[in-house]
Amino acid sequence: MATFSDAERTRSIQFIGKLMQACRGHDRELDSRLAKLKQKLDGNPPLSSLDADLAVIEKLLQQHGHAMEESISLTRAAIELGSKQLKSLKGFPEDTRRSLKEFLASPEGYGIGDHQKKVIRLLEFYQQAIKIQLLPRQPLLAPEVATELSNPAPTDSFDIKAHAQISDELQRLITELDFAGAVGESLADIRRQLLGGITPPLLAEICLQIIELIIEGTREERKSSQAFLSSLNESLSAVHFNFTESLDEGRALQNATHLSGQALERELAAIDHTMATHNSPLSLKGAISSHLDTIRRLQQEREAMASRERHLLTHLSNMEAKLRLMKEETAEYKKRLTIQKHKLFLDSLTQVHNRAALDERLELEYKRWLRYGTPLCLAIIDIDHFKNINDNYGHMAGDKALKVVAKALQNALRDTDFIARFGGEEFVVLLPNINPDKYQKPLENLRQTVKSIPFRFRDARVEITISIGATLFREGDHTTDAFERADKALYSSKNLGRDQVNLA
Repeated sequence: MATFSDAERTRSIQFIGKLMQACRGHDRELDSRLAKLKQKLDGNPPLSSLDADLAVIEKLLQQHGHAMEESISLTRAAIELGSKQLKSLKGFPEDTRRSLKEFLASPEGYGIGDHQKKVIRLLEFYQQAIKIQLLPRQPLLAPEVATELSNPAPTDSFDIKAHAQISDELQRLITELDFAGAVGESLADIRRQLLGGITPPLLAEICLQIIELIIEGTREERKSSQAFLSSLNESLSAVHFNFTESLDEGRALQNATHLSGQALERELAAIDHTMATHNSPLSLKGAISSHLDTIRRLQQEREAMASRERHLLTHLSNMEAKLRLMKEETAEYKKRLTIQKHKLFLDSLTQVHNRAALDERLELEYKRWLRYGTPLCLAIIDIDHFKNINDNYGHMAGDKALKVVAKALQNALRDTDFIARFGGEEFVVLLPNINPDKYQKPLENLRQTVKSIPFRFRDARVEITISIGATLFREGDHTTDAFERADKALYSSKNLGRDQVNLA
């Protein structure tokens, strides 16, 4: 039987020790299995006795690799989203803006370590942004002027617009998160605080609370996933063990049945020979009696084998039931993952697509427009005087209005069109392959659809209208160019009295 040489065992123990250091902290089951394997190697066991341990560790390493790939993908998406939002923030000092520009232009990174460093750097920029928004705005002075002013006068010119923008972004972030349990309830409470309005000093605390809750929610989801995978792995290991036992038992039964059949054939042949060679009835009777005893013994053995066979069939039936249950649990888990992935691109309040989905679809439609040249319209929709609804009827009424407007807009669009909630009370609509001479008509239809909805708050009918700014993509455009034109057209609609469509 093959065993390790001393040198091979030493190298194997060293390798497993390094593997344990590399994987430590990622998977409790993997850490435990590697530690047990290292202990076994100390006893210089035969190679064949390690097959089961190595198979389990190989499976866990595969799962670990898949989990790392998924973690890197999610982290990369979070970095991209955070980077896009950082670009729109104003007020950074020149050196910070220069560092931010270098950060945004830096390579994507390879492993999870690179991505974690980028997340930490991203959080540092956000921390600076929060401090900038909370501090009173001071004019930038030349160094020689600053030294002359030992007591600069304080200013109360707090940037209300930036404060409101951060609050809106935080609300949007919370609506896109899909954490259950205590984390989800805490985030919902924070969203209600943001809807009611918070003071500037409280904004920083709220940001920190949200970050902590996101980390906690992610940790809980990771634990849940690891627990499911660990349970699945244990079940598969148990099934594999039982299957091996059943296979060995089946082979043993097959061999025993074959031997029993051969023994029975020999006895029948012996009976034929006895009958042919014995002339005396008395001696023939004695010989036949001996053969019958042997046949009865063989029959008892066959009955015992039949009992073992029935036990084996019951065992196999139980294994089949376990496999069916594992299949159902895995299908349910896969279904939950699919739903979660779908929710990542849905606005949880309005149930239309969110900004992340908009970024993805806009890039896709833009590439189609570049390739085929078919007309593409981008429209930005804003609910008029939405703040008055919140102030006069409460934020629950505002949420209800957003839901109803979103559903009405979605129902009024074609199947090939796309709508997403951009943030707050704004929506973005993409109309691909639209008639370039008549694209105002479907937008007017959207405006009229919303205006005709019979809203009622506190038994009072309230007319809600929308303003729309739209543009067609033009030669040489990038997505930002069209977006800026549509945004300007929207502001023109508002400045001209609202409840209208303005085309750039």
